[in-house]
Amino acid sequence: MKKILNINTILIGLVLIAGVAGMLFINANKTAGSKAVVDINFEGKQERMEIDLSVNKTHHIQTNLPVTLVVENGEIWFTDSQCPDHLCEGFGKISYDGESASCLPAGVIVVVSEGN
Repeated sequence: MKKILNINTILIGLVLIAGVAGMLFINANKTAGSKAVVDINFEGKQERMEIDLSVNKTHHIQTNLPVTLVVENGEIWFTDSQCPDHLCEGFGKISYDGESASCLPAGVIVVVSEGN
């Protein structure tokens, strides 16, 4: 007996195809960033610094909970933080325009930018 595909199976297939096509489109249009903008907010103080992603370097940021950022091969990531949950260390390496990582207990937010 021949099975006939029902409408639900067809719709699920179309949604999966559209999702994969969207992910491929987004990944194909990513632009590598050239700098990281780091916003530091703690104890009522606000500071902004820019980090050149072409220069391999370790940055120690002193807040109420110190964090360490590493830049290597055009990528930046949190390697150490004194926050209680260490979620920021799990963000991994970021390098594309618009990507971000943050350590909210320390008040540090990193956003990769294309430049200018």
